Order: sequence, then C-alpha cells, then structure tokens
Amino acid sequence: MREAIGKRSKGTTVPLTFVIFAAAALIFLASLQLYQTAFTDFPSAVTIEQQFNDLGNALSTALTSAILALPHGGVIEFEETLPQKIGEHNYKLDIVAHSDQIQLYSFKGYYYNYTLSGMSAEVNASVNTTTAYGGMSAVKITLKR
Repeated sequence: MREAIGKRSKGTTVPLTFVIFAAAALIFLASLQLYQTAFTDFPSAVTIEQQFNDLGNALSTALTSAILALPHGGVIEFEETLPQKIGEHNYKLDIVAHSDQIQLYSFKGYYYNYTLSGMSAEVNASVNTTTAYGGMSAVKITLKR
C-alpha cells in the first residue's frame, strides 16, 4: 500500500497544456469572427426594420386623419418631419396615390410598402418633396378631393 501512494502518476505536461489552451482560444476567436453577422448585423437589421415600420405607421396615420378631415372639394396641405437617416442609412420616401401606397426604401436594400386602402378613390395626393436624403428633413403633402 505504501508503494502505491508514493508512486508518482503521470499527467499532462506544461507545453501540451499550453497548446490545448491556445487552440481553444484560437477556435473561440475564429468562431466570433465567423459569426460576426449574427452578433452585429442581425440586430442592426431588426432595429432598422422597426424604425421603418414606425415611420410608415406615423405617415399612414397622418394621411388617414388628413383624408378623414378633408371636406369635399377642399384641399389640405401639411408637412411631416422625417428623420435624416434610419439606422445610419439614407432612404427615400414615395407616396403613390394611384396605387394606395407609401413606399420607403433605403439605398442599402431595405424596402417597405405601406398600403392605405381607398386613398386613390378618396383623394388626389401629391408630394412636393419626396426624399429624406441630402439634408432634407420634411415632406409637404397636398391632398385634394
């Protein structure tokens, strides 16, 4: 029994331990680099989509209330203030009255349509300033019935 306790068991050597830990650290850093889009780009895309949705909903609400308040044979002109950029991306706004749509799209591939059913049947809409890039931050919308 005494011999078994005094006998030294062999373990991992120091260089082998260093190699194992270095390989684990290298694999961890490589996986962070490979999955960078999952950690940065995906949350950014979700935030940009939410900001476009918020702007589209605000514009559709403003247009709907203006259409409801517009008397027959009347004209309403109002101005909406827009953010300069959405998610650090320039974007463009189009209000297409004959297709009942508000179109928002950025130059990085984000594209959203918001439909106001019946807008073309009720009013003739025109937009004086349709872009929110290049320093513009407001859009004038004219509705005629």
